[in-house]
Amino acid sequence: MLLFFLSTLLLPFISYCQTDTTKHDTAGFHQQDLKDWLARRKSKPAKPAKGNFLLVIPYISSNPTAGFMIGGGLTYTFKTKKTDEHVSLISSNVSYSTNKLVNVNMKSNVFMLNEKLVLNGDWRFLVNSESTFGLGTVGPNTSSIDINGTPTSTDSMEQPLKYHQLRFYEVGSWRLISNFFAGIGFQYDRYYNIQDDVLEKGDTATSQHYQYSLRHDFNPKEYTVSGFSLNFLYDSRDNQVNAYKGLYANINYRINLESMGSTHNSTMLLTEYRGFFALDAPRYRHILGFWLYGKFTPSGNAPYLALPALGYDQQQRTGRGYRYGRFRGEDMLYGESEYRFPISPNTGILGGVVFFNATTTSDRANNVQLLDKWRAGYGGGLRVMLDKASRTRLSVEAGLSPGSFGFYLAALETF
Repeated sequence: MLLFFLSTLLLPFISYCQTDTTKHDTAGFHQQDLKDWLARRKSKPAKPAKGNFLLVIPYISSNPTAGFMIGGGLTYTFKTKKTDEHVSLISSNVSYSTNKLVNVNMKSNVFMLNEKLVLNGDWRFLVNSESTFGLGTVGPNTSSIDINGTPTSTDSMEQPLKYHQLRFYEVGSWRLISNFFAGIGFQYDRYYNIQDDVLEKGDTATSQHYQYSLRHDFNPKEYTVSGFSLNFLYDSRDNQVNAYKGLYANINYRINLESMGSTHNSTMLLTEYRGFFALDAPRYRHILGFWLYGKFTPSGNAPYLALPALGYDQQQRTGRGYRYGRFRGEDMLYGESEYRFPISPNTGILGGVVFFNATTTSDRANNVQLLDKWRAGYGGGLRVMLDKASRTRLSVEAGLSPGSFGFYLAALETF
């Protein structure tokens, strides 16, 4: 069904790109999008580009963990003023499954007050089921196929956890000079009604979640991580939805306090870098992107489900080729490189990407340090330009890794 969907969706674009070369200046490049293609098919002029773009995608899916699932996703890109340089972004997903799993989330990166203030939000309510594999960068025992990080088969090492999660993150950063921002935020995570399949079978010795909670004095049924953060941000990207050039760097130092509702005191450090470099400027059709993401626990102990793990970034995009939460540790370092290139010779409607990533995590109890072990993933995919003004593209790709193969469908770039 997935292959049929992709072929019916992309074949007209490929055909159009191959036959349309005589209708444009072959030495030039005229960025177009899906609306332009539809207008040409109807022999009508395309509508003028707007300063905002709304995309709503309904979906249905099925997997052994969730059962039959129905839901929808929303992506909205906009500029608060026509003169703004930065594009703001809000994305949201809502889903419900026959196994009573619920996902309601909204994530935002919004520029306000003449782009002097940037608000970064991550709000979630989940009734979730997640397979965990303990700490450290341990390899899989069996092969698996995933869709958007959700498994369609089981791994002999996995330990399923079902839990409720309530998250409220909101960070406000004020522009100090040029592209540099600094600010403060409040970050709250509560995990409750935690059900551990291994523990419920009476096997306390092999339950990774139970043993970690026991070792660090957490109630294995519920815990909270709550505190404030100091945030430093540099952003010179020409577009945060789909950057052709520029740099992004973020440092967020989170201080979790019992006085603010946290189960235990701790600190967490997030560092992130993204760089985009055009190989053919000023045309910007061949782009090299680099992403370095690190999350660490400098002091204290975070509860098991709050530890750094693949897919735990704001947009849940780390770890293509691996399932959500596959690698976890007190510290995590993740790197990814991506080459973005055109397939459409003149219109830019259809493009492609190839990528490579690597992950390392720690396991302090077993003396496994960060960088001791690495796990890599790689893959590629297609991009369809949905809106040229905001540069929003439909992303369809596949990721591979030792013992795992994943399909991914999204309305935004991975980074």
